[in-house]
Amino acid sequence: MLQGNWRVLLVEDSKLTAEQLCEMIQSLRPEINCVTVATEEDALNAIGNIPPHIVVLDLLLKQGSGFNVLRKISAMTPKPLVVVLTNYALPQYREYALLTGADYFLDKAVSIDVLPTILESFLRSAGSAEGPRLPAD
Repeated sequence: MLQGNWRVLLVEDSKLTAEQLCEMIQSLRPEINCVTVATEEDALNAIGNIPPHIVVLDLLLKQGSGFNVLRKISAMTPKPLVVVLTNYALPQYREYALLTGADYFLDKAVSIDVLPTILESFLRSAGSAEGPRLPAD
């Protein structure tokens, strides 16, 4: 079983959306540590300092690009679960994000309600008898 807290990095430049998402994520399990950042630079720093187990990533940020963050995450070993959550669910963005290493690509407008199911499934499987996908604290 995974020891310590689950680390979720939420990269979202809308403060209200970030607060709502973090609240929803933390409601899944009390041991989730949800860290929110709003820029590409802050996301890259956060990933470098304490690697997350899960990244929920907006693509079009006011400062920087979620695609650059995704490229950095994709080079990590082990790689965290990456859920792209964007208002710009264009087919070309979806294809590029999935090819670059995103595990899921969700449209905020129509698929946000799927996020808890995806996260819970990952948390359950990563904490199963087979052991975690990522190192613990």
